[in-house]
Amino acid sequence: MLQIACFDTGFHHAMPAIASHLALPRTLSDRGFRRYGFHGLSYEYIALRLRELDPILAQGRVLAAHLGNGASMCAMRGGVSIDTTMGFTALDGLMMGTRTGSIDPGVVVHLQLQEGFSAGEVESLLYRQSGLLGVSGVSSDMRALHASADPHAAEAIELFVWSAARQASALIGSLEGLDGIIFTAGIGENDPIIRAAICARLAWAGVRLDEGANVSGADVISRSDSDVTVRVIPTDEERMIAMHTSNLLEHEQGTDS
Repeated sequence: MLQIACFDTGFHHAMPAIASHLALPRTLSDRGFRRYGFHGLSYEYIALRLRELDPILAQGRVLAAHLGNGASMCAMRGGVSIDTTMGFTALDGLMMGTRTGSIDPGVVVHLQLQEGFSAGEVESLLYRQSGLLGVSGVSSDMRALHASADPHAAEAIELFVWSAARQASALIGSLEGLDGIIFTAGIGENDPIIRAAICARLAWAGVRLDEGANVSGADVISRSDSDVTVRVIPTDEERMIAMHTSNLLEHEQGTDS
């Protein structure tokens, strides 16, 4: 039986070598310890759709924000990944539903050496007990946090926005400027409160949001006087997988004929 694998890291292989390096000894780099990036199928689809919807913007400097239970951002120039927030694993970068996102590695060392955590316990803590769930103590679901009166829920939302804006600012530096922002995935596509809060923290970069368009879920939610175009584009990773599979099968059939 034919099996086809689509790697979520593939889209980021175009990143400059310097963006994939980890500041570890060369011997470890040579063994594959590097930044790979994830959500690549989502970003590849967004790049494809943006070429259809706004070909001029697609050639520019675009920050794509895949915000869901798993969350990351990708800096694209001309539809090509040049930097991303996730690294060697999908734990790095933005705060997520149950994952910490970027964290001082010294915390991990301290948990093991001083608090007696095993490697398995640390893994469970960082991947499954932290993020929105851990900070709020309520839920990993942004909708539940919005509905909650618990002040810890509000703190978790604020930290999520702060984390996203902080990571976005770093990627804008990698892009050396910004022409567009694309929000996608569960939170990015459906949560105008989070979109507005992130954009407010990026006003310094020339982002001006149209409040009415944002609340109504319009395709373009930036104001006409905004230096940065802000769009909402639903992602479709399954379609991207289907397209790759179809292309590969057509290629195989052409090779056999």
